[in-house]
Amino acid sequence: MKIIYLIFTFITHPFLYLILKKRVKNFKEDKLRYKEKLGYSRIKNIENVIWFHVASLGEIKSIYPIIKYYQKNGEIKILITSVTLSSYTFFEKNLKNKNTIHQYAPLDSPIIISRFLKKWKPKISIFVESEIWPNLIIKSSKVSKLILLNCRISKNSFKRWRFFRKTFTDILSHFSYITAQNNETIKYLNYFNIQNVRNLGNIKFIALEKIKKKNIEIKNNIKKTWAAMSIHFDELDHIIDTHQILNSKLNGVLTFLIPRHLNRLKEIEKKITSKSINLVKISECKKMNAPSGIILVDQFGIADEVFNYTKCVFMGGSFIDHGGQNPIEPLRFGCKILYGKNVFNFTEIYNELSKKNMAELVINPSDLHIRVLNIFKYINNTSNNDYVEKLSKDILQRTTDFLSKEIYK
Repeated sequence: MKIIYLIFTFITHPFLYLILKKRVKNFKEDKLRYKEKLGYSRIKNIENVIWFHVASLGEIKSIYPIIKYYQKNGEIKILITSVTLSSYTFFEKNLKNKNTIHQYAPLDSPIIISRFLKKWKPKISIFVESEIWPNLIIKSSKVSKLILLNCRISKNSFKRWRFFRKTFTDILSHFSYITAQNNETIKYLNYFNIQNVRNLGNIKFIALEKIKKKNIEIKNNIKKTWAAMSIHFDELDHIIDTHQILNSKLNGVLTFLIPRHLNRLKEIEKKITSKSINLVKISECKKMNAPSGIILVDQFGIADEVFNYTKCVFMGGSFIDHGGQNPIEPLRFGCKILYGKNVFNFTEIYNELSKKNMAELVINPSDLHIRVLNIFKYINNTSNNDYVEKLSKDILQRTTDFLSKEIYK
């Protein structure tokens, strides 16, 4: 299987430039820097960097506190590679400094990766979460120590990889250490007989610094306001139905709808307006006085401000077979969390939150309005919990202690 993949990447290599050019035309790549994905860079050579490799926005956010920790040491040179435009935008606004560099990640072609590694010669290479690209891993392991940080193997990816058990085991054997983000991943790694696995906690629960922003100003009744966060399109009807039932009982209910993806906004708008519900798009109106209906958060970078205006948040991806979403952001604002039964990506943390009465399981979507109403009744009693801050600090401490042993060798 590995040989077949290697041959495939050599065959496709001549076409990668054309593919990238087409993606640039479709505004899916950075038109000024897309060649970085081919291993070319105008950045001055800086050897012996500490290299963090992430895929997209979620992963670069997860390493933000770790990067900030190491930026305090002015001598450490950090290289961050990522794939998406949104991840670079986040880097530019929050992590860029004279000792921290961003480059778009090289495509998984042996020729491109050799070019990339020849330029940077990383001291340590740290891949984050699910970035399992065979050529990148194998070649990088030959020039530096390799760590897979916050490894996640989902139920579906496990089902796929077990058909290629030998290949998968061989690929992961190139990592000196693997840190797993949950017990489920450890169980799957044990199945593949992977050694050197550490359980440091899920770095996605290291809280980002609260950045004071004032993009939106909303005067509202907090006892009639709730948010549905990271909602997938297949969950939309449940959220709309819940809003309508709540409004029939209380009148003047405000629902913040935060979609997981913004590529189906037109369809979302059509669904809402077809029910004769008042719809406001946050991109068109950021200052509102006592609004009701549904506020569609149709822009990135606004979601965390929403939690200033509500104490009740339903986490999407949990009414469908997706695995749930990370509740750390609303928790830090003192919100009570509601979630469906499909949270296998975060099982341990949701179980712990439920024990501490910070989150509540909603098995049947038709019961969501009942749980929201109950939170409205006791909203003055909700508050931030020290558990969240302690969890965040503990995971950051364990992670930086572990990484520092390798970085400062």
